[in-house]
Amino acid sequence: MHEPNVFRRLVALGSVLVLAVGCGIAGQSPTPGGSTPAATTAGSSATPSTGTPGTSGTPGTSGTPGATSTSPTETGSPDTSATPGVSDVPATPAPTLAGQVTWANWPLYIDIDEETGGYPTLEAFQQQTGVAVAYQEDINDNAEFFGRIQPDLAAGNPTGYDIITPSDWMVARLIRLGYVQPLDKSLLPNYEANVLDVFRDPWYDPGNQYSIPWQAGIVGIGYNPTLTGREITTFDDLLDPAFAGRVGMFSEMIDTMSMALLSNGVAPEDATPEDVQAAADKLLTSAQAGQFRAFYGNDYYDALAAGDVALTMAWSGDVSQMQLYDNPDVQFVVPESGGLLFVDNMMLPNGAQHPADAYALMDYWYTLEAAVPLTEYIGYFSPVEGVSEQVAIDAQAERDAGHPIRADRLDQIARDSFPSEEMLQNVFNYKNLSEEEERQWNDLFNEIITG
Repeated sequence: MHEPNVFRRLVALGSVLVLAVGCGIAGQSPTPGGSTPAATTAGSSATPSTGTPGTSGTPGTSGTPGATSTSPTETGSPDTSATPGVSDVPATPAPTLAGQVTWANWPLYIDIDEETGGYPTLEAFQQQTGVAVAYQEDINDNAEFFGRIQPDLAAGNPTGYDIITPSDWMVARLIRLGYVQPLDKSLLPNYEANVLDVFRDPWYDPGNQYSIPWQAGIVGIGYNPTLTGREITTFDDLLDPAFAGRVGMFSEMIDTMSMALLSNGVAPEDATPEDVQAAADKLLTSAQAGQFRAFYGNDYYDALAAGDVALTMAWSGDVSQMQLYDNPDVQFVVPESGGLLFVDNMMLPNGAQHPADAYALMDYWYTLEAAVPLTEYIGYFSPVEGVSEQVAIDAQAERDAGHPIRADRLDQIARDSFPSEEMLQNVFNYKNLSEEEERQWNDLFNEIITG
């Protein structure tokens, strides 16, 4: 059997000297280049957040169905010179803000004012800085999003985004291809001061030279016990013919293949080609038998909340939201064979038109003013020091003020959003795939999703 190793790495991370790398961002155009997506821009009328959560309303859940997670052909000649060396150059002077920034993120991943439809924390940022945020819920699946921006990145064109928010394994891929900019840490003082130690020096970006964490969580299983009729405890429950046609799987190749490897007793990082073939064969047999209703991106949320699937691969924070706002019956479980620790990250793609504004927004999320209300709404694992403690304080304040329902919600977030040591003992890292390994894994996965 495999040996859990993520927790040991989290608690035993050595200190890494992260030196500032100048990124030449002093000059920038006030207008985005390239084909810019239609924007949802934060307004400026809201009062800045004070860390006290809004608790009314239900987050939107209208996920956009994603295409299957095929790996697009990588064309063009990536700039391999983007990998920085450690440098002692002086900190880059902070450039003038352009007053706008475009950010691509996932659905259901920010706090929402249910009365206005606005984003309170982004509105507070605009009030403080004068920077308007065009917030795009454009990432439903890592590979799908990569397929949209890759042609521009390969051609050296702007993507239309100043910040993108890929998952850890995609971060490693973007770095390998030279598609993202090294970060000047002198422009990220809040990050440097307030990031939790467990998020420093990750496997996918040693030294956080290109990325800083947005949110984290665990890949496991979400299920509705009123529909399954029993407790779900293993990944193989997803393959039980008793649930044929009522099971959701992820269209994210790396998630689905890695969870199948774990179910076979293989840690993804240690997987051999033979291990990967065995995991693929296991999934293919079930797919050909009609076991899976669909392979979902972020839109699995709607299927589980509505009861279209009885059980599915799931992200921990989504299930927390679902329990609070959409379906109190659903449960989240880390399978006995293990789950996966994922970290979504903020990055600057090559050609970003407003890097100064991007730095300001990225660093803003490492203040309690922004991070606490964000966590109290979305329920994911925050990388910011002090958030879990403040959520607990806010819960008690709500209880003392005679608001038990709000207090119960915050207590649940404080309990469920931050993995316990016991839970972290049974979560694993992804394998850092080489280009050839990624191609092989994708070829096997494409057979599965096409049945």
